Amino acid sequence: MKQEIVNYDGYDYDYSTYWKNRKYEDIAEHKALEKLLSNEHGEWFIDIGGSYGRLADCYAGRYQNCVIIDYSLKTLQKNYELITNRFPNVILIAANAYKLPFKNSSFNGGLMVRVLHHIDKQEEYFQEVSRILKNDSIYIQEFANKRHIKARIKALFKHDKTLNSLEPYQQPTINLEGAKGDGVSFLNYHTQYVANLLTDEGFQIEKKQGCSYLRMPFLKKVLGTKILAFLENILQKLFARTDFSPSIFLKAKLSKKGKHPLYIRLEDLLTCPNCKHNLIFDGQKARCSSCNKEYFKKDNVWDFRID
Repeated sequence: MKQEIVNYDGYDYDYSTYWKNRKYEDIAEHKALEKLLSNEHGEWFIDIGGSYGRLADCYAGRYQNCVIIDYSLKTLQKNYELITNRFPNVILIAANAYKLPFKNSSFNGGLMVRVLHHIDKQEEYFQEVSRILKNDSIYIQEFANKRHIKARIKALFKHDKTLNSLEPYQQPTINLEGAKGDGVSFLNYHTQYVANLLTDEGFQIEKKQGCSYLRMPFLKKVLGTKILAFLENILQKLFARTDFSPSIFLKAKLSKKGKHPLYIRLEDLLTCPNCKHNLIFDGQKARCSSCNKEYFKKDNVWDFRID
């Protein structure tokens, strides 16, 4: 039976260790986001599943207030000083991506990178993203691509026709970014499947960007990070609209009706993730005015996680 939420706290896993030997992939993803966020700015931005703030430098200088949410409270607490010392306008909150603790139309922009492979209930997730974003907000969704060039070659030799199916592909769960076990989801997606999820919630796809074209151990060893980064930049420009890369970014803009309030303080946009009613704040504690559920701020990080 699959888990609905991958809890890295349960594995006692430090996600930053995953990136120690993946400098090329980190540079490639930064290059992709620089292209997609180059002309964007606003009041509030959310990084869903942002972990230790690896990508904060891509958006913290463009938006006035930024929120990193992650289900791993330990990761956020451990990296609080490191992140906030470098980016004072970044706020850390522990939360469930399916039940975000924010009012409707709270954010001007958002992204999710390297997380959708753990999302079992995709429709529910994108409904929640659409709910918390304002009209004309931009949203960037990265996902593992099931139809990358290596997968196509394998499918060709095996006469496997399932590669073009829109259904997500579950990778074997051996050791996937620290989340181990048969119950862990690690899904690869067809680009059209993700695009359909976005358009169903009122998003319009604006741009597509391939990423990490040269993600192969042999090339890393032979060419080195600097050469790979140089080539990556060229490949991102040449093959942006293709499905050749193992990772793909989609940039979308949300179109919806309704009022668009301007929130100044974090407390103004926070709401009970359980019933979506107002919260009553008392120092390091917040209580829902309707269901009376209580939430606490622990070591500078609000914990709004609910199942």
